[in-house]
Formats: sequence, structure tokens, C-alpha cells
Amino acid sequence: MENMYKRKHGKKGKRKHKGLTVYRKVGYSFVSIYAVAAVVLLSFLAGTDMFPGLYLAALGGGLLVLGVLTGVIQKWKTSSVIADVICTILTAACIAGCVYIDKMDSTIRDVATVSASTDVIGVYVMDADPAQELADVADYQFGIATAIDRTNTDKAMDEITFTIGKNPAVTEYGDVFALLDALNNGEAGVIVVNSAYISTASEAENYAWAEEGLREIASFTYESADGGSETVTSQPDAGSNSFIMYLSGIDTYGGISTRSRSDVNILAVVNTETKDILLLSTPRDYYISYSETRGARDKLTHAGIYGINASIDALEQLYDVDVNYYLRVNFSGFIDIINALGGVDVNSDYDFTARGTEIHQGKNHLTGEEALSFARERYSFKDGDFQRGRNQMEVIRAVIQKAASSSLLTNYMSVMNAVAGSFETNMSQEEISDLVKMQLSDMASWNITSYTAEGQVSSAETYSMPGQTLSVVIPDESSVKEAKNMITDVIEGTAQ
Repeated sequence: MENMYKRKHGKKGKRKHKGLTVYRKVGYSFVSIYAVAAVVLLSFLAGTDMFPGLYLAALGGGLLVLGVLTGVIQKWKTSSVIADVICTILTAACIAGCVYIDKMDSTIRDVATVSASTDVIGVYVMDADPAQELADVADYQFGIATAIDRTNTDKAMDEITFTIGKNPAVTEYGDVFALLDALNNGEAGVIVVNSAYISTASEAENYAWAEEGLREIASFTYESADGGSETVTSQPDAGSNSFIMYLSGIDTYGGISTRSRSDVNILAVVNTETKDILLLSTPRDYYISYSETRGARDKLTHAGIYGINASIDALEQLYDVDVNYYLRVNFSGFIDIINALGGVDVNSDYDFTARGTEIHQGKNHLTGEEALSFARERYSFKDGDFQRGRNQMEVIRAVIQKAASSSLLTNYMSVMNAVAGSFETNMSQEEISDLVKMQLSDMASWNITSYTAEGQVSSAETYSMPGQTLSVVIPDESSVKEAKNMITDVIEGTAQ
């Protein structure tokens, strides 16, 4: 009987021990999977070179402690279930972290990849015209401008000929104004021209109708004649704690590399040691010269037609500085990023209506489209372009504030998707990583100062639009001098 009892209970004990061993094996497999996920996450973080070693060590230590604890409590059957759930959650968190870090890394890589500049040749009819596509204008009289981007215009005409299956009737005109006149009076039924010149021509008093009165039925994109990537800027001196970045907002939708007028022209002067940032806004209509004009004067916004380097050159000559980097965004990117953040809160100095958007004095919560209207409006203000510059910097402030809030985390993937393809900078991925690592290391707050260069509104002929009198802003020399002094103070670390 005694032997029988031992055999019976001995078998039960063996089965119990065997079952517990299997359960522990399953539990330890959860811990092993978590350990692999944790190592991969740390590898991803280290690979970005954005996170200080102290942060990585602290995170690694925390992940290790959690792994050891979940391994220890696998010894007890009742707690091993809890340990498995914790391991599953931790593993999922590590995988999500890898996805987020990889997305951030690829987005920065996209932003820091400079594309060759492009020109867009548009095919336009009057807005009331019934034509919707190229086939509809096959029998129309075409108009082209002999003096505007003729090489790309001829390429576009070849593609049009192929598409419609015949040689269209073409009349050549001397400039964009003669071209617009021909379309407006019915002499031409359709015109083919570099799209940047349409928006530029609409600044002339008698051609304001062109901005809303035309409709594009087709477009062709070509690499710009100079072919190259626009990266001609001066690198900061070795060991320097300061740099200047040009923030350019171009007046186009779609491709970020398209040459166009620059409606936003802000120099961000940054001192990483003193944590000072100066946002210097220059009115788009500032009447200045740059290398492209060979001594003649033009509106600052027109420099963008010749590429971002022309805009940089104009500001370098105006303020006697070297611009180290640029960051360019277009209308599409501006709208997408703000919408991805869930909108922004801006403070307005006035009540006004901009493109159907009602803005009230004080705080306004705006969507991307509404924020764009807020940033572009100038006709509602007595000081026009100057107030627009202040509003643009207010939107930048609002975006920075929103991006620094929990909105970035809750909308992380949509924000990253919006940034990719909407921004472009010639700051390298390594330089961006160094800035992020520096900020994470000290978590210091920044002192941001804004200044708008002043001037006198006038009328004059410009280099880009000869023969037409356009609204311009004659620079106020004392204001330009004040801006130069503010730049020097930030760079030298003496800003108050």
C-alpha cells in the first residue's frame, strides 16, 4: 500500500513539475522575445545618432531591469501570467518605438535630400473657356512667349503636339504681358508659359485678373536649365556656435523643387550656445539688387524665379551676411503639416477677412488652409506687407508651439508624412541629428526675437517685369542697419 501511494503521488508530482517546466519555458520565451525587441530598439536609437549616451544608458538600464523582473516572477505560476502580459506589452512598445524612430529617420533623410530645381510649363485657357484637357484645344490658336524659358516651352510644345496628334497653330509674343493680352482679347485661345511668370505678371495693375482668371488644363515639369541642386551656401566656421538659415515659403502647390516666387523670406539667426534665435522677416516687395539683376533693382520675391540661391544672394547682399542653410516649404506642405497637427492657435492684431476666412482680433484656431490665408493676407492692413511678415512669424511660432505639445505624439505618423516631400533643406542629416542631440542633452529653453525690416511703399519698374510699374517697398536704411546689428548681436552672443 505504501509503495502504491508513493507511485501514485510520485507520478502526480512529476506531472505537476513537468507542467510547471513547460509553463516556465513558455514564459521565458516571452522574456526572450522582449529582450530581442529591446536590443533592436536600442540599436535603432543609437543608429540615428540623435540621442545622448546618457539617455541610451538610462533607457537600456530600465529595459534590462524590466526584463530581469519579468524573468524572476516567471517562477510562480500565478504571477507568470501577469509577467507574460507585461512582456507582450513591452515588446509591442519596443516594436512601436522602432517604427516611430525609423519613420523619423527616413523623414529627416527625405528633408535633407536636395532635389534638382524644376520649372513647370503650364497650359492655360481663360477660366470661362469650356476646355478641360489638351484634346479640347487641339484646334485652338496657341500663344507662347519668345523671351521666357523658350527651351522648356519648346519641349512642352513637342509633348502637346504628340498628345493631340497634330501640329497646332502657334503665334509668338515678346513677353508674358503680350501673351496675356492675346489670351484675354481672344487673339489666342490657349497659352503655354512658365507658370512662375503668371503669378509674377498678376502683380501688375492691369493684369491682376490673371491670378484668378486663368485655368490650367495641363502642365509639364522639367529640370531647370542650370540643372543643378541648389546648395551654394557657406558652411559655418569650424567650432562656431551660430548659423543663419533662410526660411523660404514659395507660392506653389505640389513639388517642393519648383522654381517660383518666394512669398516668405525669413532669416533665422541661431546661436546654440546662448540659445538665442532671431527671426528676421524681409518684405517680399523689398526693392533690391542681387547678382542675377547685374545692378538693376527687383522685388525680393522675384528672386525665387531664378532659384533659391538667387533669393539667398539677395539677402546676403542686403544684410552683408553669409547664409549657411536654407529650409524651403510650399503651400501644399504648409497646409498638410498644420492639418496633421490638428490646426494651430494664432494671435491676430486685427479683425479681417482673408480669402473667405474670418480672422478675429486675439486668439484664433485655424486649419492649414485658414492659416495659409492668414499668412498670405496683406490688403487688409494699412502697412500691408509689413503686417503680413509679422503674421507669418506668428504662424511659425504657433507651429513650433503645437509641435512641442502632445499633438506631435498623438499625430506623429501623419505629421511625419506631411513633412516628407513638403520641406527641403541643405542642412545634412548629420547636422540635424547633432542639433536634436544637443537639445535633448540640455533641454534648454530658447529666447526667440522677431524683427521686420521696414521701408516705404512706392511704385517702380523691376528687373523681372520690365515695362511695368509694380508696387515695391523702398528699404529704410536705418531699419536695415538695425537688422544688421541684431544679427551681429546674436552671432557674437551679445543679444539682450
